[in-house]
Amino acid sequence: MARAKMKKSTLQLIVIIVLSVLSGLAIYTYTSGVESRIRASEQTTPIYITLKQIPVGTALGSAINQGYIEQKQFPRDSVPSQAITLVNTANANLVAMQTLQPGQVILENNFGVTAANTGALVIPDGQLAVTVSLGDPARVASFLQPGSEITIFVTGTRDKIKFTDVLITRTQVLAVGTQVLPSSNGGAAGNSSPLITVAVSPDQAKKLIHASQTLSLYFGLRTTGVDFGTSAAATDNNILSK
Repeated sequence: MARAKMKKSTLQLIVIIVLSVLSGLAIYTYTSGVESRIRASEQTTPIYITLKQIPVGTALGSAINQGYIEQKQFPRDSVPSQAITLVNTANANLVAMQTLQPGQVILENNFGVTAANTGALVIPDGQLAVTVSLGDPARVASFLQPGSEITIFVTGTRDKIKFTDVLITRTQVLAVGTQVLPSSNGGAAGNSSPLITVAVSPDQAKKLIHASQTLSLYFGLRTTGVDFGTSAAATDNNILSK
C-alpha cells in the first residue's frame, strides 16, 4: 500500500516537472519572439526623400549632389518595397520620369532612362517642347520656373460670344527663357523672360500652337488639388452666375 502511494507520488512529481519544463519552454519561445519583433522594428534601412521639387529629366545623382534629395534612416518595416535604398553607378544617371514633390520617398519607378535630352533641354519621352511668348500677368508674373506645373487657359470669340476655357489642364514648364533648372533655393527664380517652354503631347502641341497664333493664352500656376470637374467655359453670359 505504501509502495503504491510512493509510485503515485513519484509519477505526480514527474508530471509536475514535465509540465514545468514545457511551460518554461513556451514562455521562452514567446519572449524570444517578442524580442525578435522588437529588434526587427528597431532595425532601419536607408531611403531617399525629396527636399525640393525635382523636375522631369533630372538625374538621380545630380539631384542628390544639388541637395534636392537627402538620405534618411527609416524603420525597416515601414520602407516601401520599391524604395531606392542605394545610389551607385548603376542608377545615378537615371532621370526623373515625372515631377517629384518635396517629401516624397524616392521609388524605383520614379527614375528611368526614357526622358529625351535634347541639348540642355530635357523633354519627357513621347512629348514635345513648345515655346510661347506671354506678357507678365499671363505667365504668373515672374513666379514660373522650370518644373512648375501649370494649367493653360485660352480666351477668344465663338459664335460672337467671348469665352475663356481650359486648353490644357495640366502640363509642366521645361524652361523659362534659357533657364532649364529651378532656382537653387526652390523659390521663384525672378526670371523676367516672356518665353515659356512647356511639355505637351502631339495633340496638345497642335492646339497650343494654333491658340498662340489666333487666340489669347493665360497660364495658371497650379497645385495637385486643382480640379475643374465638368465646369463650362466662362462667357459674357455666365460670368456673373453663381
